[in-house]
Amino acid sequence: MRLAYFTHYFPPESNAPAARVHELSRALVKQGHIVHVVTGKPNHPRGEIYPGYRAAGYRYEHVDGIHVHRSPTFPAANRGVALRSLGFAANPISQYRQALRHVPAVDCVLATSPQMLTGVAGLRFAKRRKTPFFLEVRDLWPESIVSVGALAKGHPIIRTLERIEHRLYRASTGIVAVAESFVAHFEKHGIPRERIEVVKNGIDRSRFNRATAPINLHKQLKLAPEARIVLFCGTIGMAHDVGILARAMAQLKSRNVPPLHIVIVGDGADRKSVTHEIESLGVNDRVHLLDPVPRTKVPGLLQAADFSAVVLRDHPTFAGVLPSKMFEAMAMATPILLGVRGEALELLKAAECGFWFTPGDVESLTSKLIELANMPRERAEQAGNCGYNYVCKHFDREVQATQMAGFLARRLRAEH
Repeated sequence: MRLAYFTHYFPPESNAPAARVHELSRALVKQGHIVHVVTGKPNHPRGEIYPGYRAAGYRYEHVDGIHVHRSPTFPAANRGVALRSLGFAANPISQYRQALRHVPAVDCVLATSPQMLTGVAGLRFAKRRKTPFFLEVRDLWPESIVSVGALAKGHPIIRTLERIEHRLYRASTGIVAVAESFVAHFEKHGIPRERIEVVKNGIDRSRFNRATAPINLHKQLKLAPEARIVLFCGTIGMAHDVGILARAMAQLKSRNVPPLHIVIVGDGADRKSVTHEIESLGVNDRVHLLDPVPRTKVPGLLQAADFSAVVLRDHPTFAGVLPSKMFEAMAMATPILLGVRGEALELLKAAECGFWFTPGDVESLTSKLIELANMPRERAEQAGNCGYNYVCKHFDREVQATQMAGFLARRLRAEH
């Protein structure tokens, strides 16, 4: 199969959407398919073009057998609604134009969100090439934008995105979703179940290998050898309630608890707010905010941590999300501290791979942190091993690539 894969994010960007596209594409290439990724110049999350790249001009790369086409990019992350909207609108136009010039004939087009306008670029390209169009939905835009309070439900941008969302769903030959909970949403838009495939997030076992040497965080942060570490590693975005970790640690200051430290590694729209919370609460000695690291460093961080924190704001939209952080922690046999409802909690219970607190509830998290600080290491290791066995059995990227390719092929046959 020859596939054009449109995405807003791609390595060296290290967020979850970039990792999914890269790892699935690499697995598809390994299985004999030809993949052309259409993307922009790396600039997430700070809106600054990475060293070695420039915003202007087209650039071709060959990455792990994947043909990568990078279009001119207007970077505008975290610079207000107007500039961010301009960047989100301009970049798909650029992707579409460069794809027409540089991507050869393909059998189908797959566009992934976020952001939703990438789907518009993919659909326009598919129509121009008279090729079937597929949509992969990782986040329910524009619902997620409203959920984090970035824009109100009736905002003109939201109404426009809702119309685009409906059009993309109806124009697609098939939709790939990352969670079972998304299916009902698509069906409400009139999409029959046979046009929907759920391909959840997963792990690349060649990269997330539990034999990876741990990064010595105790030495780096000058922690006591017996101190336990709760790690949050990833995007510090508006959907992630990372500040609750600092608020809960402030509650522990007056408690007689064995040494426990929070280590936050990442960047994003909410980093400044989290920094302010840590400083204003006076927990700098127990909550450590570190700069983001390349994705290649994430396994070593997880190996060094006693627990991996996965948190989202307490909103119904996020109850349908399956964060990729869960799968990465499971692959490294790191037990999870989960503050998410719905499908993520169901996975945690099925895998018996960690511990849950009520999202958004500081007292609930504080109680759970006390429990983790006093927990016998054998119990934590048992949860980590359960997660490892479960993720290896159910969420391997190569198996998921086979599933995705099979769905695309079935839908292509059905259309003809």
